[in-house]
Order: sequence, then C-alpha cells, then structure tokens
Amino acid sequence: MNQIHAMRVFVRVAETQSFRRAAQQLDVSNALVTRSVAMLEAHLNTRLINRTTRNLALTEAGLRYLEGCRCVLEELDHLESSVTHTESEPSGTLRVVATGALSPASLTPLIDGYRRLYPRVSVRLTLAERHVDFVEDGFDVGIVGAVPARNGEFVAHALGTTTFVPCASPGWLAEHGEPHTPAQLAHYAAVALPPEARSATWQFARPGERAQHVTLQPGYAVNNMLMVRLAALAGMGVAIVPASLVADDFAAGTLRRLLPDYEIDDPDARMSIVYPSRRYLPAKTRCFVDYTVVHFENAGDARAAANPTSPSASASIRPLNVVTGSAALRAMSGS
Repeated sequence: MNQIHAMRVFVRVAETQSFRRAAQQLDVSNALVTRSVAMLEAHLNTRLINRTTRNLALTEAGLRYLEGCRCVLEELDHLESSVTHTESEPSGTLRVVATGALSPASLTPLIDGYRRLYPRVSVRLTLAERHVDFVEDGFDVGIVGAVPARNGEFVAHALGTTTFVPCASPGWLAEHGEPHTPAQLAHYAAVALPPEARSATWQFARPGERAQHVTLQPGYAVNNMLMVRLAALAGMGVAIVPASLVADDFAAGTLRRLLPDYEIDDPDARMSIVYPSRRYLPAKTRCFVDYTVVHFENAGDARAAANPTSPSASASIRPLNVVTGSAALRAMSGS
C-alpha cells in the first residue's frame, strides 16, 4: 500500500465530504478512492469514516487521523519543496580535494570564481599529495592526477597537463655546480615527496632521443609540494616541481630552471576532475564540475595566446573528454 498516497486521498475525501468529488479533484476513479480509504482502515484496524447512501462523517478516530495526516503531508511537501529548491540553486558545503601539484595561484581563482557565481555554496578545499578514498573521506569532487580505482563508480573529465620542471637555487648551484644531463641529477642531494606519495623516478625526454629515466636521491622528503619549493629556495638541493608553482621564483631569480632542453613526461601530471557517477548529482557538484572544465580550458587558451611558440602552451590543456570506471584508468595511464 502506498500509505502517503492513501493519506492524501483520505484528506481530500474528508475535505470534500464526498468520495465522488474527491475522485474528480484527484482525477482518479471512484473505485480507487474507495479502495484507498478501505486500505487505510484495514492498516489501522480502525473505522475512519461512517458512510451512508447520502452522506459521510468522520469517526472520532478519523478526526484525529485527519489532523495528523495534514501535519505529516504538510511537512513532506515542505521537505520536497526545499530539496527541489536546493537542487535548482546550488547551496550547502562542497568538499573538494586537489592534488598538491596544483599551485595556489591556479586553485584560488578557480574557487573564487565559482563562489562568486554560487555564493550559497561553502567550499572546503583539501590539498593531498597522495591518493585519497573519495567515499571513505567524504569528498564530493576531486582534481587529481590519477582516477580512483573503483570500476564504474566515478566519472572523470580531462582538464590538462601540469608541466614539471627541475630547479635549484642560485646559491646551491654556485656551491655544487649545474647538471647538464638528466643522469647527473641522480648524483646530487634532492628535495622530493616521500616514496608513498610519489616515486622518485622521473622520465626526461628530448626531441630525437630516447627517454631517460632518472631516480633522484632525496636528502629531504616532505609530503607537501609547497614545502618542497621552500626547501629548494633554501638551497637544500635540486627539486622537480610544477612549473606554475615556481614561475614567480624563476622570474625573480630566486630559483633557476635546470636542463631547459628537456621535458618531463609524467602520467601523474595529467589532471582530471573526478566525481561519483550518481544519477542525481547535487547541483553544487554539477555546477562546480562544469565551471572547472571551462575555467581550465580558458586558462589553457590564455597561455597559448600569450606564448604561441611555446610547446607547453598549446599542450597544457588537452581536448576535454569523459571517461568512466576502468576506461578512465586506461585513459589516464595512457595504455
């Protein structure tokens, strides 16, 4: 029995004082109205309406039940209305996790722009250097370099590629000398993420040559890319960090880029926005995904326009696509 529907029918019968008029207003058959009231009475094991051939009257139990039905249905209607309003106008708290490979300079405008459009949404941003469990940790959406390994449970939109660069401080280079080949990096003390967050092996590529795999020897490991940058600035060793994180340092001369003829090819540098593949995605999440995709696409277009001759300018934003489940893992790994 659909008790809520039966309660609505009972209320309409009581208000119209007629089974026939209730059926007309609800656009159902007289038999359905009669059956609904009878089912309620059987469920409650109590007579709600005294019926005669000419009129009807509520019993004492019927009067009490009518009052209760009105309260329940009013609360239900209010709840449905509030949920519908929430889904049409994003609100609530959005929990976002982002890889530490993204600099504050790229994340801050993203969050600020989204909140200007949807001020009723509060954003809680968590930076994570290692993979997180979306379900267990309670995140709504993530901007990550690797898609969660849960087959079919997540959708991923490719955003672009983060460019990593080797660097060191001028003081450190003056003391230790500048490496001229990727292999030489393995002979210097390095600053890096711990092995559980990211492998110390990097792949260097140069046109016309085979890629070279180089394993750094960290003298200092810390689980935060911003701390890696600060350690490099302090002259604690060479470091490989996102280019966006140290762009201002290069401009100011406080850090120097090493091996400028080489590019680093790293599968984890391929950024994606990932969210659970639910049929009814909350408006706050849906709007954030849409806004983020456009934001990164526009950022890539702006970089390409500013420096059209740079190889990374046009390649920093890949064509947008959607992949799910195991297909997402294959797409992100390049296999």
